[in-house]
Amino acid sequence: MGRKPENPLFLERQRYRMRRIMDAARFAPVLAAFLFLIPLMWGAGQEVPTASALIFIFGAWAGLIAVTAFLSHKLRKMPRDNWQERP
Repeated sequence: MGRKPENPLFLERQRYRMRRIMDAARFAPVLAAFLFLIPLMWGAGQEVPTASALIFIFGAWAGLIAVTAFLSHKLRKMPRDNWQERP
């Protein structure tokens, strides 16, 4: 009765947060591809000024740099021994 299960149902808080941050880092390239394709979709229905599209692209680029810098900072602070999957 007092036996601890081998594969716990819930992860400890720090490990859970680390995994979510790693998931967000893996999703960043997908988000970047979607954001960079948005100006192409604008042109399908109407004419969009080139300046507006370039402002959007550079704004998305700057935002992605900020997001990935934040994720990198968070991952750098986490201990490396928690990065490996436990059996």
